[in-house]
Amino acid sequence: MGRRPSLLYLFEALMRLYRDMAHYASILRAKEIARRMFVTNSFDGLLSSLGIVLGNYVSGTGRLDSYIGTVLGASFSLGFFSGVVATYLSERAERLRELRRTERVMLHSLRGTIYEKAAKLVPIYVALWSGFGAIVLPLIGVSPFIAAKLVDASPPLHVLVYTSAAVMILELFGLGYYLGGISGENRLVSGIRMALIGLGSVAFFTILHAVS
Repeated sequence: MGRRPSLLYLFEALMRLYRDMAHYASILRAKEIARRMFVTNSFDGLLSSLGIVLGNYVSGTGRLDSYIGTVLGASFSLGFFSGVVATYLSERAERLRELRRTERVMLHSLRGTIYEKAAKLVPIYVALWSGFGAIVLPLIGVSPFIAAKLVDASPPLHVLVYTSAAVMILELFGLGYYLGGISGENRLVSGIRMALIGLGSVAFFTILHAVS
């Protein structure tokens, strides 16, 4: 048999690493932390991106590159530097603190044990989910602009703006629906509640544009 493609091998290795991280996160009850960070950063990223798109429109920006670039820059800055790096460093500090405290209680070093491995892998797991929502969801939100740019189409700008806003509001609804399932509340009501926040932002900028 021929050797498996290197990309497939790399993908399988990454999946094994992710499964290990998820396993340790479950043991250390860190999945709840990752979930909170994902939802919080997704919400922040979507609302920020929605404000950027609508703000650009109100200020008269006409170039598609400006909409894509500003959202990309903001989401990467929030998602990578704050969502991933800062979350990893803070979570790593907490996990190592717990590890050292356990060592003092046990009067024994845990170096090289599964506990040390978990303390090192769990912060990566939390950081990945923290950054995922802040980067990926806003990019999905500006997908109408990206699609128009890729196919070299020129639809009316207001169509792209409000289509992008609608996508982001749907994403906010999805977050609320997801939270409803976690809290045991009505999923639909929870989703609508979150979507109304986005609709309020759209209404504000629409009025601002009308009177400007």
